Amino acid sequence: MMEPDNKQQTDEPDNRRGAAMPGPGSSLAGRTGRTLVESVLAVLGGIAVAIIIVAGLGKYAGQPGSLTPAGSITSANVPQYGDNITLQFPVSNDDGTMNSTDNNSLASLKQSQTQHCSPIKGELSDSDLEMARIAWRYFENNYNPETGLVNAVNNFSSTTMWDTGSALAATLAAYDFGFIGRKDFDDRITAMLGSLSRMKLFNDEAPNKVYNTKTLAMVDYGNNPTELGIGVSALDLARMMSWTRTLTCMHPKYGAGVAKTLSRWKFDRIIKEGKMHGLAIDKFNQEDIKVWQEGRLGYEQYAAKIFEHYGFDAGVAADYENEFRGDTEILGVNIAYDNRDPKKWHANNYVLTESYTMDAMELGIDDKNRELIRNIFEVQKRRWQETGIVTAISEDNIDQAPWFLYNTIFNAGRAWQTTNSSDVSYDHLKSTSVKAAISMAILFPEDEYSKVLINAVESAYDPEKGWYSGIYENGSGYNKVTTANTNGVVLSGFLYKKYGELLPLCKSCSENIVLDSALLKQHASAD
Repeated sequence: MMEPDNKQQTDEPDNRRGAAMPGPGSSLAGRTGRTLVESVLAVLGGIAVAIIIVAGLGKYAGQPGSLTPAGSITSANVPQYGDNITLQFPVSNDDGTMNSTDNNSLASLKQSQTQHCSPIKGELSDSDLEMARIAWRYFENNYNPETGLVNAVNNFSSTTMWDTGSALAATLAAYDFGFIGRKDFDDRITAMLGSLSRMKLFNDEAPNKVYNTKTLAMVDYGNNPTELGIGVSALDLARMMSWTRTLTCMHPKYGAGVAKTLSRWKFDRIIKEGKMHGLAIDKFNQEDIKVWQEGRLGYEQYAAKIFEHYGFDAGVAADYENEFRGDTEILGVNIAYDNRDPKKWHANNYVLTESYTMDAMELGIDDKNRELIRNIFEVQKRRWQETGIVTAISEDNIDQAPWFLYNTIFNAGRAWQTTNSSDVSYDHLKSTSVKAAISMAILFPEDEYSKVLINAVESAYDPEKGWYSGIYENGSGYNKVTTANTNGVVLSGFLYKKYGELLPLCKSCSENIVLDSALLKQHASAD
């Protein structure tokens, strides 16, 4: 969240068919009889020739002109671990693409290392893919090859770990949907992970809240360089770590690199006593680093459950039934909220769509969150039914001052409030969020309101820039700002539609990231 503060085949016929038959004009005249010894030798020689031919056919099975169909798998051509595998010709075609007709080629060998843990749940329609292509355009425009990072907001060379998670999700989807090839995908992922592994850390603990996407320097929210940084967000780290988890599930070759990168971060102050904490420099004393509890009901549980997937104890924060939960009724629908007093805890308690749809799509729906997620959808449907206003509530960048707003279902005792982080009301800039509308429509495809949501936002995009953030409810038009978060959520939503709940799928395949315990202990002892 950036808040300011593409196999080639040959169709050539089999030219060897009948090649051993004598051609027209062949003469068998002049042959004389053989002795017994000669006959025996001839038979033995024929057997030897036959063996050689059979062996030759087996060797070239699956190549153009063979008698075995291309792509067939037999016990003879499946390489086993430890085998001395010889790459047969040709490994690549003239245009540089891999020759997939050879079962021992690199193209064949690499297939077992990609997406082996991604059973397809549903097919994407042409319309789905077109919506996804629009979203990918944003990432094409805002990619920085020197760092592998993507601008959080269009043409603004700054990003957070939250938006880096959105960019990673988008890149996974773009490759899976065929928008980019393997080379482009690997280049992007390798560059991004390289930056994560070498970026300067806040207080040598964890990534700073904001980085310049071209220089990799720590910056503040205005993209001004800062030697010390401004702090660490546990929620932002969790968002990024959700997608490094999915990356290593779908593409296991990146597992070791991801584990090493994350293991250099110090989590002992970020996750403690089952809770999550953020770090920040004291504005009055830059040598002092403040540590405070981070996360409110919704975002808190989404982030904490991600940390639990990595083996951390974040049980208190992951519980939707914790001591700070309150409940209120809005339009006849029970809505849970966080009852911590903002004045005492120094953080607002926004109830909106995004954290719940992310929880459902990435972490899965269970008995603890099912009703909460359904009610978030239902209360917005009720508002539309009563007012005629298509309602899809989330936080978003906007294209005018104050540049970032929280459209809320409930906040500080009020329903349907739009506010900034300083609790100043901006109800006149309330908007229908594109990412919230598309996410809810994907989660509840059979509900009539999902059709209403898609119909409302179907044209809220620039074909050259991606999906807009929203549509103002007051009739003043589109909120035309484009961001990594909105477009990343759209792309990851279609990954969910294709594969289902992502992290539970990875867990069922036992694709876990194991952090380097020795390195983590080294951090702890150093402190």
